[in-house]
Amino acid sequence: MTLNRLLTTTAFVTALAVSPMIAGQAQAQMQMDGAEITADDTMIDAFINAALAVADTRQQYLAQLEAATDEAEQMAIVEAADAAILEVVENADGITLDEYIAIGEAATTDPELAARIEARFNEAHADG
Repeated sequence: MTLNRLLTTTAFVTALAVSPMIAGQAQAQMQMDGAEITADDTMIDAFINAALAVADTRQQYLAQLEAATDEAEQMAIVEAADAAILEVVENADGITLDEYIAIGEAATTDPELAARIEARFNEAHADG
């Protein structure tokens, strides 16, 4: 998986899979703090691990969605996928849901953070 795909998946999850209320709370918290995201290497590694788990979960549900034959079945799969993705992030080690959302959103607009994530991703996946 490339970093661009990882970030795209993360942006997709932030926009679609996480409920608007939760995403709104994370955005409000970031604005209240008035500070940039300060993610150390440990936090970036946790973000990458969570994003990879989200991507795997999303892929599993996409296969089911493609096989669905009617709209009701598709909606049920989308709802199950949303719940599963949310659970994956909530259960991720070393990162909270709010931190995951904040880093994912920040990485789409902050080239320095995106570069740091890319460097950590490439370092961790250089052998595989």
